[in-house]
Amino acid sequence: MPERMKRAIASVITVVLAGIVVWGLVIGEPSEQDRVQALGSRIRCPVCQGESIADSPSTYARDILTFVEEKVGEGWTDEEIVSYLEQRFAGIRLDPAFSGTTLLLWLLPIVALAGGAALAVRRTNRSNGIR
Repeated sequence: MPERMKRAIASVITVVLAGIVVWGLVIGEPSEQDRVQALGSRIRCPVCQGESIADSPSTYARDILTFVEEKVGEGWTDEEIVSYLEQRFAGIRLDPAFSGTTLLLWLLPIVALAGGAALAVRRTNRSNGIR
């Protein structure tokens, strides 16, 4: 089987598998525990350096995670919970809010990904004799 055909088949398989994952994420309804874990992974532990409350062994982080679990059970939205915690703790978010000051933080990974993809295409073209 020609190398080009193998690459095409691998690409199709990759796209199909990625589509299945995206479909599952779109259709899947998160449970309350899923929401608690997702929020816990977005909230910085006030005691630990750069660790989420979901990953922190700190008792204080466990207390905050219990608070999050209670508020999810009461029907609070994710933003209400995060806003409440932001009012009490400075810099509680692990994922910074999108604003003018954090624009570079949001755009840098996209620029790096695009640059890496361009470099990969350029090297592939060079190895195939395309200039």
